[in-house]
Amino acid sequence: MIADRIENSARYYGLHPQMEQAFAFIRKCLTESVAPGRYEIAGDELYAKVFRYSPKEQENPRFEAHDRYIDIQCMISGSETHWHMPRRETEAVSDYDEKADIAFYAFTGEGSRLRMKEGMFAVYFPEDAHLPGMSDGSQEECVRIVVKIKC
Repeated sequence: MIADRIENSARYYGLHPQMEQAFAFIRKCLTESVAPGRYEIAGDELYAKVFRYSPKEQENPRFEAHDRYIDIQCMISGSETHWHMPRRETEAVSDYDEKADIAFYAFTGEGSRLRMKEGMFAVYFPEDAHLPGMSDGSQEECVRIVVKIKC
């Protein structure tokens, strides 16, 4: 897992051949109004989803993890809390859904908490269980972009 600010994104271009293109799309979203939805960047190899919502405490929160994609999650506006824990240290609460590329894991309040503010991003790899979209106490509406890079 990596957490940083968008102005430092060039430091991570070498991690994957499509990392630079992914961050270019995120920077575009920070300067232009982008509607919620899915955006094709390079087909299923690289795409983005934009979400607009008010973060809240979930009744039964669960970590999620992906086998085939790296997630870059960036706050376009607003703030929220993300939780992170190594996947190997969590207990699966669902079978892996191959079509959706997702499995869910128990959240017990353990792990690392990260307050995500506008212009911040987190990179979650397949070994990272993560729980985004949790309230940090702010009442602001959030816009978050998730760029999916095929491993």
